[in-house]
This record gives sequence, structure tokens and C-alpha cells, in this order.
Amino acid sequence: MDNKMREIERTQYIGNGFSAYGGELKVLLTYQDDKIQDLQVIKHHESKMGKWALDELPGKIIAANSADVDGITGASATSRAIKEATKDALQQAQQN
Repeated sequence: MDNKMREIERTQYIGNGFSAYGGELKVLLTYQDDKIQDLQVIKHHESKMGKWALDELPGKIIAANSADVDGITGASATSRAIKEATKDALQQAQQN
């Protein structure tokens, strides 16, 4: 974790994803009581097109309590990267 990131709490997990367009993408997942409490994209290199997914997809994932949601039209690669990173973080959370 780089020095610019704040220290994470015990209910938070960092997940990694990869977008063919933007490279590495990271999310910070807050998971407690078997529920996604919060999801933030904390690192990305996405284009303006991918911004739709960055803005909208975390809310859809929180509402569904799952990364298995439809992606954002026009931002497929970014949507896949966010879902991949979320699944990575969820896997860590469910192992604890």
C-alpha cells in the first residue's frame, strides 16, 4: 500500500482489478455483518468514458450486496475492472 493511502480499518479490504484501457484499479470495500457497507474506487487511470462506471457502479454493487450486477453501458472495461476488484476484496472479507 502506498504512503498516500490512509490506514484501513479492520472491516475494510483493498481489492485489485485491471482494465485493458486504464491499467490497475483498486477499490476499498467496507464489509461488516455479511453486507457491503461501502465501496470506493481509490486508484484508477480510467478515461472520461470510464467515469460513468466509477460514479455509478459502486452504488449498484452496494445496493445489490454483490459484484454480480450489470455493467455501465459505454464503460465495459471499467465496469469489469471494478467488479473484478470488488470480488477480490469480497473474497478477502469472507475469509476473515
